[in-house]
Amino acid sequence: MEVNENYVINVDTKALKPVQHFQYQTKIVDAKGEYYSTKTCKELLMESCIQHLTTFEGALYAVRKRFGFTKEPPLVIDKANELIVIPTKSPTSHLCSWYFLSHIDVTQTLSSSKQASQIIYFHDQTYLPTSLSRHSLKEKLSKALTVQHDIRK
Repeated sequence: MEVNENYVINVDTKALKPVQHFQYQTKIVDAKGEYYSTKTCKELLMESCIQHLTTFEGALYAVRKRFGFTKEPPLVIDKANELIVIPTKSPTSHLCSWYFLSHIDVTQTLSSSKQASQIIYFHDQTYLPTSLSRHSLKEKLSKALTVQHDIRK
């Protein structure tokens, strides 16, 4: 378990996942490795937004207004580098995981006896399971791709 208290979200960041640990609050999945931080996912995202001269709340508000996404909009941290992040729950929830669109390759349904969940595969062939349904993940990806398409115009 590698700790990185000074981690800065960048183009190598693949995911932020909340963890229930007595010392750490976030697991950071990066192209260069996995790290842990005492900061929450939201705190890391807020810091990154400030570095890119916006606010967490302002970035979400802009996407909601521009695209009409009222529920769980993607977060645009940096348009120039297309840092678009997909929330798994309400962005204000402490249980929300965040996946960075630029690293997502494909998704696959993982069936279990209780309910189906999804696996998110990244371009580097690594993957992370998520409790999202296929429909929910497809909807979230669609929103993020709509925003990405608009940025690229």
